[in-house]
Amino acid sequence: MKDKINFKIFKPFGSSMARAELPLELLKDFKEDLKKIRADKTKQKQHDWGERLVGHVAEEYLITPEVMLKWKRAFFDPIMVGYVNAHFKNQVKIRSILINSAWFVCQKAGEYNPLHNHCEYLGKNYHLSCVGYLSLPESMKSTESAKKHNDFSGEIEFVEGSENMFTDCRYRIKPEVRQWFLFPNSLNHIVYAFDSDKDEERISFSFNATINFE
Repeated sequence: MKDKINFKIFKPFGSSMARAELPLELLKDFKEDLKKIRADKTKQKQHDWGERLVGHVAEEYLITPEVMLKWKRAFFDPIMVGYVNAHFKNQVKIRSILINSAWFVCQKAGEYNPLHNHCEYLGKNYHLSCVGYLSLPESMKSTESAKKHNDFSGEIEFVEGSENMFTDCRYRIKPEVRQWFLFPNSLNHIVYAFDSDKDEERISFSFNATINFE
């Protein structure tokens, strides 16, 4: 991928996040990888990652390493390097970036992810996490009990700190296809359920990354 990669760093609260638009070729590769995994029962078992995750979601699969590595080098690495350098002002030198795990989330109506972060204090700790959106249900709609004045069906919400009249502690996003967000692994987030008239899914992916410094 030789095109310039555009991304933006922003601060909805204390932690900084970054956002970018996923390349169309990446969408094609990731969706084809997921299709192959789901079409093969052996691969489904090999790639099943649900037991490692907190989501109330039936289907969560590891992304094939070769596919992830291709786009790590071509798209994700430059953004993560830029994110780190923006915070340390080039005072540190990155030796390598390790993707510890990367997975698809196939969320159906009624499924959700409770409030969580991606910290692992007893094992290897990660530095950065992300979420990207590959497809959205055309028939996605509000849950039956949603209130019009505060309807966040199908949205993702990031939470940090405590709220008062001068401080926001919540940042909600209504997902769009090709959206991608990078954030510290310690940042709490929740994915709300949605309803749908059809058996459609919202397909996203995430990964955890460790930055190794010289």
